[in-house]
Amino acid sequence: MVKNGTALLLAAWFAVLFLVVLVSTPARAGVEEQTSVGLSTREAVDIGAMIVTAQKQEENVQEVPIAMSVFNEVTIQDRMMDTLMDIGKYTPGLELKSYGGSTYVSPTMRGIYSDYSTMASTVGLFVDGVPVTGATGYDETLLDIERIEVLKGPQGTLYGKNTEVGAINVITKKPSNELQARATLELGEDNKRVLYAVVSGPIVKDKFYLGISAKHYEKDGFVENAFLNEPVNDREHNYGKVNLRWTPTDSLEVSFITSLVKYDDGGSPFNFSGVSDRKVASDMSGYNQSETLLGSLSISYDFNDSLSVSSITAYRDYNQKNAEDWDFSSYDEYKFHNFADSDYVTLSEELKLNYTTDKIKALAGIFLEVGDYDNNRFFDTSWYNTEIAQETDLKSTGIFTHITYALTDKLAVLGGLRYDTDEKDYEDEYESISYDEDEISPKLGVTYNISDSMMTYVTFAKGYRAGGFNALTLGDYSKTFETETLYSYEIGTKGSLLDGRLTYDASIYYMDISDMQVDIYISPSEYIKDNAAEATSQGIELSVDYRIMDGLSVFAGFSYNDTTFDKYNNGVEDLSGNNTTYAPEYDFTLGALYRSVNGFYASADISGYGDTYLDPQNEYKRAPYELVNMKIGYEAAHYDVYLYAKNIFDEVYDDVGMFGGYYDLYSEPREVGVILTYRL
Repeated sequence: MVKNGTALLLAAWFAVLFLVVLVSTPARAGVEEQTSVGLSTREAVDIGAMIVTAQKQEENVQEVPIAMSVFNEVTIQDRMMDTLMDIGKYTPGLELKSYGGSTYVSPTMRGIYSDYSTMASTVGLFVDGVPVTGATGYDETLLDIERIEVLKGPQGTLYGKNTEVGAINVITKKPSNELQARATLELGEDNKRVLYAVVSGPIVKDKFYLGISAKHYEKDGFVENAFLNEPVNDREHNYGKVNLRWTPTDSLEVSFITSLVKYDDGGSPFNFSGVSDRKVASDMSGYNQSETLLGSLSISYDFNDSLSVSSITAYRDYNQKNAEDWDFSSYDEYKFHNFADSDYVTLSEELKLNYTTDKIKALAGIFLEVGDYDNNRFFDTSWYNTEIAQETDLKSTGIFTHITYALTDKLAVLGGLRYDTDEKDYEDEYESISYDEDEISPKLGVTYNISDSMMTYVTFAKGYRAGGFNALTLGDYSKTFETETLYSYEIGTKGSLLDGRLTYDASIYYMDISDMQVDIYISPSEYIKDNAAEATSQGIELSVDYRIMDGLSVFAGFSYNDTTFDKYNNGVEDLSGNNTTYAPEYDFTLGALYRSVNGFYASADISGYGDTYLDPQNEYKRAPYELVNMKIGYEAAHYDVYLYAKNIFDEVYDDVGMFGGYYDLYSEPREVGVILTYRL
């Protein structure tokens, strides 16, 4: 639980916050006015009025029959969401698990987890339409973002493979006729230095617009290499994004968004299991010099108020280049050095037709994707030197449709269907293997509007995670693993109360899972994916946002999940009844924010996760933990100044016994810093 004194300090913090509210200048009536950029006097976050594209059509978030968490530009800045990984602690039912290194982040949603090294995720990520359906990319830099939509439950009908239990949409802010510019400097503990800038505006008024954003990040590592007398896990990266938008007519819109991030990091904060002093004695400096290039070309045309067509052409190139000393020592007889220089390239096209009237919302589309994955690794050890060169070619096709039909003003039915095919060809110096699969993903549902501000829904949907190849093994094990499928049954409700000042989103779900993919660690350097026969996941989720008064708001979220193997024998032992890995029993968040019209700003939140097992045998477990963040500052017309603290009580939540019990992952320590922003 929270460290001694944390509860008392939190109570004191909130008491001070409410005292400030009482003595501050009264907030003016109505929603606060939004300034041109950066929002020094920021508008209240009206969750209930948000327009989202969760179902690939523009809809009010409160009308979408999907359990969702949505974050707009203001929320992203207020809660210091620097990368996508930061949204996990504010989203019930989601954990974005870091493996201590840039690009090494894996999602767990509703108890279903995917390892960072797999090419098939359980939660799909879509960055301006670029599909990221493997398990790398979940540390995407959040700069100049309009909103993030986190969709929970199977999304295969509209989004296809590897959206088995959810999808995350990241949408960049559109440049407009308004010239906007801001620059931010951030300084923090461990010599943290961050500088980023955003500029956008018209090149040709009403026709052509440009947005540019860039970021430089540096921070010293918190794990010491006593042998080389240097920190292990220094972090540095540079990020840039260009956003071009063209609107030649009222009916046609074209946008091109491209971004590049280059890392120049040290190694990862691991050690052999049982060593807890955050020190290693490696004779080699680890590094991560990976980079990711994204590009998307979007074209949309409105034939009339009801009919439109759109296209998204997307490109992604992830180059993985890193090295790790996995023996954490200077002894040659134990040497275990691992090097990777791999490249993962995908190109996709989605063409979609939308039709909307008062009674019908319908769409149909086709999705095509090709991929080329070159996995190159070299192991330099005391017992062998081995170079691995593997290539996987991918071809995917998806055809989908989705319809919502209003039977009455209150009652509507919905249905969707998607057919996907995947063709994968694997080759190394010893063998060539093909793995083909096709899946049908249906969705059915009913929605009922209890009132103008309250709706409920019941849905049934199928999701799946694609099968593939066991590339990270040298032994005599199966080179393939099967597709994981699930059927989800969900009841939910969402709406608003108190004249729209309180919004809520609640759901209950049950999922039957077949051929569940399980990570089996054979040695420190080898693991395979196995398929458990059956598993179930069930749980509840609740999120609430309450604007108590202009300037003062509170938010809360909670989820409980139970995911277990119903039938699973790995050939050595029967693990039926065990909890699955990286599936927190519960998670929660609670926070408050105050922003006065005279410039004062203060916020605080606490988030936490319950018991989490690290292996299928349930021998290793991460205990429950809580993290507290605080931020206080002053906001003026052209500048902001903040003092912040992340994990202010320096809570330790190491993963002890990862990767089959061989290793420990050290958790991030406290970070205190300042943020300075200037805008035009």
